[in-house]
Amino acid sequence: IINMIINMLKQWYQRRVRGSFKNHEMDPFLLKKIPKDTVSRLEEFALYLRENKKERRSYVSVVKTVNVFRDLICTADWVTARELIKIIKCYCKYLPLSQSNETDVSNVVRRILKIIREENAGPEATNLADGISAFFKSDMKPSNLGRSDLQDNILNSIVELLVELDTSKSNIINMALEHIHSNERILTYGHSNTIRDFLLHGRRARDFEVIVCESGPSLQGHRMAAELSAGGIKTTVIADSAAFAIIHAVNKVIIGTHTIMADGALRAANGVHQLAMAAKYFSVPVIVCAALYKLSPTHLCSYDPDAFNKVIGPENMLNFSNAKLHSKVL
Repeated sequence: IINMIINMLKQWYQRRVRGSFKNHEMDPFLLKKIPKDTVSRLEEFALYLRENKKERRSYVSVVKTVNVFRDLICTADWVTARELIKIIKCYCKYLPLSQSNETDVSNVVRRILKIIREENAGPEATNLADGISAFFKSDMKPSNLGRSDLQDNILNSIVELLVELDTSKSNIINMALEHIHSNERILTYGHSNTIRDFLLHGRRARDFEVIVCESGPSLQGHRMAAELSAGGIKTTVIADSAAFAIIHAVNKVIIGTHTIMADGALRAANGVHQLAMAAKYFSVPVIVCAALYKLSPTHLCSYDPDAFNKVIGPENMLNFSNAKLHSKVL
């Protein structure tokens, strides 16, 4: 019965998410500028962000963002760069960027807007002698290029952006041998695909040991340790609370992150902060591996923690099916 109630609640939540999403209609200006088949793809992408899947990867979200905006640029009705930027900004208001905690998507959108301004301004786009404000007003300048030529230049730059995104991870992995040395003891936290591949690449020419914090309550560190051990790396799993006791015996800390803020702060998994504080206390170097699309111009606002923190339910720790255990805990 309890499992049936849980499934009903999940179905009710999904209907509520889709219902609130449908009530949030697009701007009439945007609907006039794009065809109906494009509207369905834009709504599907917005729903993808709103559902906030647990196992969503940043790279997948970024590539989806670039492809969606490339379709928008190709199919929308625009003549000048100013009209195109207005259409993109209008669609961004429709996207649930703040609720989905997808700062990577916002970063890529800013990059696409920068590409449009640069292609519209031409060679003068790199001249910042007049100040940064002049660059953001470059879309107001008339361009000598027509819609077809301007669109081709923008799409070529977007293709270069996709190539950069595709090679961003390999560029990080190839630097592993510059930071990992033989007989070192490395400490990491939780699970990260970039850190996993970074360490496995270093294992090809170096022998070292890795200590993984388990990252409770999700315990993603166990998955990380299994993958590293399968790759031939001597791996040890420790509790998060034991990081301070063992960090004096490690040579460096290598971690991944979700976002790098404008002031250098990290938006990472819960527990990374205490790890960084312990490393600072014992003067242990900390290396953060992140692609360029994770660099964000935003700052952490102390008055709005919900915009930066991702809070999940306690079901993973205390499942509702364990009713007898709940009565003893409470």
